Amino acid sequence: MYADYSPLEDERNLVEIIKEFTSLASRIGRMEVDSKKLAALLSDSDRLRQDIIAAIKNIRTDTTFTMDKFHDEHVDVLSNELLTRGAALLTDTKDSLAELLKNTETGFDEQHARYRDKVALMINENNSAASDLVQTWLAADSMYLPRPILTNLSVTAGATLDRNSGSKNYETFRTTASAATVQAGDSAQKGTDALQFSYTFRVDPSELEFWNYRRIVTDLGIRELLLPAGMKAPVSERIKQSFRFGSRKDAEVMREPEFIKADGYSLVAASLNDNKTLVVELAKDPSKPEESGLFKITYDVASLSVPGQQHASTGAKPRIDYIVQDGGNLIAESDLLQIAEIQKNSDMSKLHLLGSAVLARIRTLQDPQVIRSRGTLTELRTRNDIVIPSGQQEGNYRALLEFLESIAFSYAPFVKKMQEKTSVQGELVLREELGGGQRKEYSVRVDDLRSQLKDTENGKMIAAAMGL
Repeated sequence: MYADYSPLEDERNLVEIIKEFTSLASRIGRMEVDSKKLAALLSDSDRLRQDIIAAIKNIRTDTTFTMDKFHDEHVDVLSNELLTRGAALLTDTKDSLAELLKNTETGFDEQHARYRDKVALMINENNSAASDLVQTWLAADSMYLPRPILTNLSVTAGATLDRNSGSKNYETFRTTASAATVQAGDSAQKGTDALQFSYTFRVDPSELEFWNYRRIVTDLGIRELLLPAGMKAPVSERIKQSFRFGSRKDAEVMREPEFIKADGYSLVAASLNDNKTLVVELAKDPSKPEESGLFKITYDVASLSVPGQQHASTGAKPRIDYIVQDGGNLIAESDLLQIAEIQKNSDMSKLHLLGSAVLARIRTLQDPQVIRSRGTLTELRTRNDIVIPSGQQEGNYRALLEFLESIAFSYAPFVKKMQEKTSVQGELVLREELGGGQRKEYSVRVDDLRSQLKDTENGKMIAAAMGL
């Protein structure tokens, strides 16, 4: 509840959520400052190297000139046979000084290279730490993102056999995207541009019970699954046709449904799109799916049931497409269940059982706990920028801070309302009903939040976007 006991439009503790976001934005802002300072240090060190090397070269030049001048001034004496040892000593001294200065230049260059590598490593570690902070925060998106954003997200979870592993292992992922424009209070235009974003987590499947190695249809508990491959002429009819002559050869050939037993077919890919559409791909040979025969089955999720949930079938039949290479040509048969003869001879219960079995497994890739423990943020993209990894690897924090600022706009209405509904000026307050007449209060001072963001210009902009 708000401080005045009116209901909160969210079941989560927004005070803690806003504190967490403020801490994230503050730390990212400081990391940007550190990254710029380190980058400046790196650039200045390159100028220092140039200056030092130039100075050493000048010393070498001046030393050679001075010794040559000394030799020229005393050439008549130094050329005397009695003083040849003196001339040799002068030459040795000149060569020794030249070698010393050359070694000094080489040694400094090596020292500088090590120094430069260390500073570059510090920059990379700083940028990686910023990416890790964002990863941890986005992995718990259902806990931390503002409700106006959460309600406009589209989530796709999927698994695809990795060709690099010889089609033995799956690459599993979850991609989240803003599906619609979110209005951001008085700064709607600024918010709408930045709130078009997507981010992808790669999920390590090595310890996920189903997705840790390649599966076939029978691994889903389904046997004797027959999938339609199209309408084919019976063998006897094809033999008869080959012996016909003339106009008789043009006579219509009787066709009948052809089914393929798919028990040994591999699950090469599956994707669940926004909890509405499930796509399952099965292939005879996962290393060359289309050449060997590929089934693509598309389900309306509302027509499927999963263990522990009531089956709420809409009566919708899946769409089945079949692709196979025949004589060097790829033949595609589309939406085969639209053909009455095929639909009549198909086992719809097994088809739905297949979809339900895959659905139950793929939903594990949406589990927030799985994402937090086994997920790695591989990409964060706004409409105009790849924020992570390329932006962060280059030390460009602009796009990341713009993204955070756009998120901040969606907290603003809640911040404003919390301030309006408390009698304690300068505080954000919420109350929780614990039962038995007991309540718990959560609060944070606005000045405390603002102080975390005041040290950087971007922090000040994020504070303003939040209404602090």
